[in-house]
Amino acid sequence: MPRPRTFDEAEVIERARRAFAETGFAGTSLDDLLEATGLARQSLYNAFGGKKELFMRAFLSDTSSAVDAVKTVMRSAQDPIARVRTQLVSTAVEHGSAQAPPSLLLRAAVEFSGSDPEVATIVATAFDAMRADYTACIRDAQHAGEIDADADAEALGTYFCAVIEGMSTLGRAGLARATLLQMGFTSLAAVPITSRGREHLGTEDGDWT
Repeated sequence: MPRPRTFDEAEVIERARRAFAETGFAGTSLDDLLEATGLARQSLYNAFGGKKELFMRAFLSDTSSAVDAVKTVMRSAQDPIARVRTQLVSTAVEHGSAQAPPSLLLRAAVEFSGSDPEVATIVATAFDAMRADYTACIRDAQHAGEIDADADAEALGTYFCAVIEGMSTLGRAGLARATLLQMGFTSLAAVPITSRGREHLGTEDGDWT
């Protein structure tokens, strides 16, 4: 009879995610993983199969969380245009000055997308899902009379996906919250927002300097 596991699998995956996100797959040795997770070598192999298999579990977990986080905001009860603004503000606050933990999704996109078709497909699917949620929110804003009905919703959805992911990356590199916040607000200037939309944007964000 196999011995019962004495560790929390979800916690091990999260610790592995942090390790891989910090130093990448190639830069994280098996010994690094054993230290990060607290597992013995044989336990890691028995539970996950090996380094690459544990990486994929951590990568899929990180990717799912990133997609779900966008979906939660873009489908919230706020006015549609305010959802976009909320995402811009929260990205600046959470990621500015390298406050947020590194993203394994972005790390994997850089390290593997050109060499590992499976990872490349997962990355592309994740960003497509995010882009679709931004696009759906823009369409909601058009239906609510907050954005010009003639605007290209898909192009704007792709635009905000790129802006917000770019803000996250720059924030992790150390860019200040106030600078990221200004970038976010500037990006809104490219959107044909109606007078109704401007009323719904809201301005009570606090001091993020």
